[in-house]
Amino acid sequence: MMKIRQLLVPQSKYSIKCPYEMKPTRIVVHNTANDATAYNEIAYMIRNNNQTSFHYAVDDNEVVQGIPENRNGWHASDGRNGKGNREGIAIEICYSLSGGERFNKAEDNAVELIVDILKRYGWGIDKVTKHQDYTNKYCPHRTLDLGWQRFLNKISVKLNNSSSGSTSNILHNNNVLEWQKVMNRVYGCRLAVDGWFGPDSQSKANKYQLHYRMPTMKNEYVRFVQQRLRDIGYSLDVDSSFGPVTNLKVKKFQGDHGLKVDGWVGKNTVKELLK
Repeated sequence: MMKIRQLLVPQSKYSIKCPYEMKPTRIVVHNTANDATAYNEIAYMIRNNNQTSFHYAVDDNEVVQGIPENRNGWHASDGRNGKGNREGIAIEICYSLSGGERFNKAEDNAVELIVDILKRYGWGIDKVTKHQDYTNKYCPHRTLDLGWQRFLNKISVKLNNSSSGSTSNILHNNNVLEWQKVMNRVYGCRLAVDGWFGPDSQSKANKYQLHYRMPTMKNEYVRFVQQRLRDIGYSLDVDSSFGPVTNLKVKKFQGDHGLKVDGWVGKNTVKELLK
């Protein structure tokens, strides 16, 4: 998964751009219908006062996030209480006006982002929807022109390859043991600490949106902290390394929530992060 750059809507604009807390249930795919970069798309969205907003923009070089995933966006044209607007993570694919290689690469990067989101939430391909599903608008227009099923197939292939590489090929080892210990300590899962990534472990991974990935098992606790902080609007990289930036964001979170500001992610801080 490519690195996500954050340019988040300030809280002073939440009332316009993302006024409601949201528990996502789906992904909604769009095309931007112009040739601006992902950064410029997000910057313009933040700068204006229109009730139009989306979570991610993706171009040929990067993914830029504009709204935390736990806030709604105005993008699906299905009204204030529509499932697209109120439950969908909106992804805008750039360069759809002219198309060509830049759009093709942007679409490939969007596939990478979608696969990452599906894995984090434990979702299947059925959770990938298009703007057109919520309105009569022909969007994502260029992706539709090229073939919506073709796009879904690209996601499915990437998702299946990714899943097989992270579970069935390495079902038993010491890293799974450590992961199970973390899940028990952080979430009280009561998993058997046996090194087997079986049905019970997979179920808990899906429930808590922390999936078994070999590169991050040694620091899954740190990854959990970083992911939760990012999801609720604190800008930082999810790299499983508890460095100065993560320490600073933890202290900021603690101060914002009336906790002891010590940078230590103990029981009270974890409890607050899970709300």
